[in-house]
Amino acid sequence: MGAEADVTRGPQGLDHGDRGRYGTTRRERTWSLSPLALWTGILAGPVAWALDLGVSYALVKWSCSSQRDTLLHLMTPAALAVVAAGAIVSAVALQQVAHQPPGDGDAPGQRARFMAVLGLASCAMFAVTIVAGAIPQWVLDACQ
Repeated sequence: MGAEADVTRGPQGLDHGDRGRYGTTRRERTWSLSPLALWTGILAGPVAWALDLGVSYALVKWSCSSQRDTLLHLMTPAALAVVAAGAIVSAVALQQVAHQPPGDGDAPGQRARFMAVLGLASCAMFAVTIVAGAIPQWVLDACQ
C-alpha cells in the first residue's frame, strides 16, 4: 500500500540499539541531569568553608582551655573532604554533558555544562581558601 511504517528504526532515524534501558537516547538522558547534583557541586565549597570557619572559631576556646588541638586540626581535612566530594559530583556531571559544545546557554545541556564547570571552579577556589585559613591554626597555638 505504500504507507508501511519502518519499525526497525526509532524516532529521528535512530536504531533501536542506540536506545538506553528506558527507551531514551543518550542525548535525551543528559537533559535530565539532576539539578541537585549540579547545585551540590556548586555549593559544596562555600558550605564546607563556612562550616570549617564557624566550627573552628567555636572550638578555639575549648581547645585552649583543654590544651587539646587535635579536633581543631581535624576540621580542615573534614572540610576538604566535603569539597572533594562536591568536585567529584561536578566532574561526573561534566562527563555526562561533555558532548555539549560551549555556547550561550540556550540549551539545557549547555546550562548543565556551565553549572558543572562552575562547580569545579568553586570547589577549587574554596579548597585553596580552606587551606589558607588553616595555615595559622597549624603555625600558631590556639591560645595565642
